[in-house]
Amino acid sequence: MATEPVPRHNRPPPPDAGLCGGCAHAAAVATRRGSVFLRCGLHDSDPRFAKYPPLPLLACPGFLGRTEGERRG
Repeated sequence: MATEPVPRHNRPPPPDAGLCGGCAHAAAVATRRGSVFLRCGLHDSDPRFAKYPPLPLLACPGFLGRTEGERRG
């Protein structure tokens, strides 16, 4: 059985997601049943980052602010 690509939402992650809620690397991903998860784009190039981190994430060395490009974590 072939798997279909999981659709992505165009909305930002929820603010209660901790750092992921404001991170440029985070993408909201929905399942066919409507559940929404946050996927870390850094996982693609660095396996130290969880593909779907446990939320809320309170510290992350890869955090990059969505609008201002600020780094913290």
